[in-house]
Amino acid sequence: SVWDVAVMESRRRRTEGSSLELDKLPREATLLIVGTRSAGKTTLIQRFLDREDVPRQTLALEYTYGRKTGKTMVKDVCHLWELGGGALFTPLLSTPLTTRVMTSLTLLLMVDLSRPHTIWSDLETLLSSLKLQVNKVVATVPGLRDSLQEAAKKRIHSHHQVDQEVTPFLVPLVIIGGKYDIFKDLEPEGKKLICRALRFVTHTHGASLHFFSAKDAGLVKKTKELLSHYAFGTTESRSLAQDYNQPLIIPAGSDSLATINMNDELNLDSWRHLYTTRFPQENEERSSVLPEDPSRDPTYAEPDVDNLRTQKDEELERIRREVGRNTGRWAELDLS
Repeated sequence: SVWDVAVMESRRRRTEGSSLELDKLPREATLLIVGTRSAGKTTLIQRFLDREDVPRQTLALEYTYGRKTGKTMVKDVCHLWELGGGALFTPLLSTPLTTRVMTSLTLLLMVDLSRPHTIWSDLETLLSSLKLQVNKVVATVPGLRDSLQEAAKKRIHSHHQVDQEVTPFLVPLVIIGGKYDIFKDLEPEGKKLICRALRFVTHTHGASLHFFSAKDAGLVKKTKELLSHYAFGTTESRSLAQDYNQPLIIPAGSDSLATINMNDELNLDSWRHLYTTRFPQENEERSSVLPEDPSRDPTYAEPDVDNLRTQKDEELERIRREVGRNTGRWAELDLS
């Protein structure tokens, strides 16, 4: 009937209108960067956002964002979180890791290739903390774990026949080796061991591995392309470089245990023993990370706040002097 046709047409228009409205919404993604202290995390973010600011020490957790015009001329948004202090401030992970971002989240774990004596301990500590927090968040939403696991399997199975030992991380994970410009001059056998160990940890977590140096224009370009893929959905590069004499670039699912282990039966415990025997691990002291008084760091200067702080300091000093004088007067009195 005419009435039925009118109802169908109305539904069609509402459906098309909803699709158009969805197309107008910006795409949102979240990138969380953790890793070794002074590995180059802040520099990596600045290169990605094309900023020329002088990098400053990240004391705890910092947030920034990037925007890029998408296909519909709507600016897509990428939320960027950086956790400073190496593994000292992992309790702060609960701030950026929430249920709202899980389906659009990418984790970037950065190690300092120039400091082999911290790589393994940082990897284990940070991976453990990330797993714990992600699992805690995922457990609060029924069905979320299943959907993330299915997406993780598709993410790596689409590129390679995955080994049985691989347990994909619930969300995309990229392990980045910073300061490659220093690492490349390390003695060959040490480089080979570090590269193979990183490849093993990366592959068994269903992650990607990417070496980076702010002093290498080619690596800066490739790293920006990598981050752009996760941040704004641009085409993913499928470049593959596994030669330890060159910067490693290994997308998730592109490696295999046969080539990493060279036909030896090596598991995580075996690799831990091999690596830590060759490079005994060092633990950073908390005092070596935090300045004595972060509020007086000139890189965080805020004139209005600093002026008020100065006034309060002067008032406190004046009160201390008055209390000292009064204490002296009372001491001089003979109350016997």
